[in-house]
Amino acid sequence: MALLFPILLASLRAIGVAVTVIFAGILATRFKVLTPQEHSCMSKLSMKVAMPALVFSRILYCNQCADREDCPRCAPFSEIISSSWILFLLPLVVVALGTSLGRAVAELAPSNFRRGAICAVAFGNSTGMPVVLLTVVSQSMTAFGNGPIGHTDPLLHLPAYLMLYPVLQWGIGTWLLTPTADEEITLTIPPPSKCGLKEPRIRGIWCGGEDAFPLGPCRQALQHALVPPVVAALAGLLVALSPFRGILVDLAGQANDAPLEWLYDGIFKLGDAAVPLNLLLLGSSLSQGADLEALPLRVGMAITFCKMVVMPLLMSFIVYGLIRLVERKDPAMWLVALIVTCTPTANNVGIMAHLGGQSVESMATAIFIQYIFAPMLIAMSLTYFMWLLSCEWYLPTSSV
Repeated sequence: MALLFPILLASLRAIGVAVTVIFAGILATRFKVLTPQEHSCMSKLSMKVAMPALVFSRILYCNQCADREDCPRCAPFSEIISSSWILFLLPLVVVALGTSLGRAVAELAPSNFRRGAICAVAFGNSTGMPVVLLTVVSQSMTAFGNGPIGHTDPLLHLPAYLMLYPVLQWGIGTWLLTPTADEEITLTIPPPSKCGLKEPRIRGIWCGGEDAFPLGPCRQALQHALVPPVVAALAGLLVALSPFRGILVDLAGQANDAPLEWLYDGIFKLGDAAVPLNLLLLGSSLSQGADLEALPLRVGMAITFCKMVVMPLLMSFIVYGLIRLVERKDPAMWLVALIVTCTPTANNVGIMAHLGGQSVESMATAIFIQYIFAPMLIAMSLTYFMWLLSCEWYLPTSSV
């Protein structure tokens, strides 16, 4: 129980960072600084520019800390995959479990949000919040002295999880949110955007003309799956496995002086904008408060319960089995495997819902309800995870 207080502070700090930016989005919308037209433009900028930059840059990331004595070595990408390969494949398990739970919740959801409910449970915040949680928890455990992860940095393992996850989130998520044949008939084509970007047509075809023709099943699936963040993730994987990574990022000296480091730094800065941009958009959607007419409270509570209680609990059993299938017993790696399952719905799922024709108000309300309970539920999950990782019956220490 002595670990409870630092873990509680870590979760509250992570939630506080997100809530601060969300509140700024609420105020900006209330004072007409952020209008509906600007909201639409920012959504497209997030999906087409900021999110791809975030995914691409984080896959290639190497800490440039040559001036520090405790600077961790920047491992080759092949070594990252070989040492944390289970995290590379784990998104398949997480998304499959979340989709299964989401389908159960979808039975309770309104007809215009059933596909959105599945995505709300299936896709959690895997970048901004886990980074803050892992950083603060690691620091707290190190300061505490004998914490189960005090000897290593769990953030070194997070990139392995983020290699495949964006591909699944944007690929499967976009496919799940694609209107069915019956729904396509009732959808209306949105008016031309005032920001100069082309609007998506009913069948997910990006075009500016009036005549849109149906694509074949294979081409249509690719059209839905190969959205910009997925393309960026695939490009990041290819670059990371090639010598070109060393041209963009200083892997040897870690002194920030690779030939094209300036280009990578620019992409990294664009990626930095993704999290606050998505949180501002979330705040804008929440500016009118929770819309319990768009999403009944019982559905919002069901999403919160499945996403932030049932899913972490079930994943703790799955991780227990995985620990016994692989040789690597590093507690920090398994903390990453657990912590990515207890966060609220990813902010960019709201953008995906908007582009997929789902109720934006329902998604915003679902996320709003999750954030209300997040401090308590995340603190409980983290305490539960740390207790498990400190138990010999759950994570044997003899093979660490």
